[in-house]
Formats: sequence, C-alpha cells, structure tokens
Amino acid sequence: MTDTTSGPVQHTNLFHTGIVVDDLAAAKAELGERLGVTWTEGGADVALITDDGIQVVPSAYAMSREGPHHVELAQAVPGTIWTVPEPGHAHHLGYWVDSVTEASAALTASGVPRVATVAITEDAPPMCAYHRTTNGLYVEVVSRALRRVLLPDS
Repeated sequence: MTDTTSGPVQHTNLFHTGIVVDDLAAAKAELGERLGVTWTEGGADVALITDDGIQVVPSAYAMSREGPHHVELAQAVPGTIWTVPEPGHAHHLGYWVDSVTEASAALTASGVPRVATVAITEDAPPMCAYHRTTNGLYVEVVSRALRRVLLPDS
C-alpha cells in the first residue's frame, strides 16, 4: 500500500470540486435547486500567469455555502485554463495549502506540471496554482489564507 500522507496535497484538505460552465447564472439556478445548495459569489480581474506570459482576465465564480465539501461553479473564460470540459467531467479538485508556492513546487517535482498561477496582480503572491494530471483533471492548490473570502459562512 502506498503512503499518501506525505504527498504535496492531503486528501483531508480537499474542500471543493470545481466545474467550469458557459453560463454561471443558469448553472447556479439549475444546480442550486437540484443539489439543494445556496451560493456565495465572487470574482475579480486576476493575473493569470502561464509559461506563455501574463494575461489579466475577468473571473467569476459561485461557491456552495453548504459543505463540508463544496461545489464551485466558475464562469468559462475562452482562451484560458477555464474552459468547459466534455460533459461528465469535473474541471478541478481544490485543496487548501499553507503555501501555494511550496505545494506547487512539490506537485511539479512529483510529475504533475503547473499550468498556471493566479494572483491579484503579477507582482502579488499567488492565490492559487493549477496543475494538470495526465488524465486531464486539474489539481488546484489554494492558499488557506483565502478561506474567509471563499467560504465566508463557514
């Protein structure tokens, strides 16, 4: 049996599954009713930093208030990592980490390449980083310092 307690992310820190949608308002209405959840909304222009450069893009999301495992709906942004996957596929799993930089480096070293980081500005520390597994699922490491922003009701 493999020891999974020493990896870059810990399953006990998994807090959301992210789903990228074409129409955030419609997805909130449909899934809120069907899943029995209410939403906290957020978003801002953010610096999306990739190997190709820095792109300032609008972000918009809704995070379920109910948990402990939350559902995040993210508005698609064409030409970025936030594109709608094929039907039936989650976009990413989000994990709390104490240091985005350290967790991201550890994921990269373990063979899960970083594809982007997100920050308020290009000079600010990263709020989160996205890594893509070989099967196409993204792993998002999110600064634990953002907990009150992302989950204000918990």
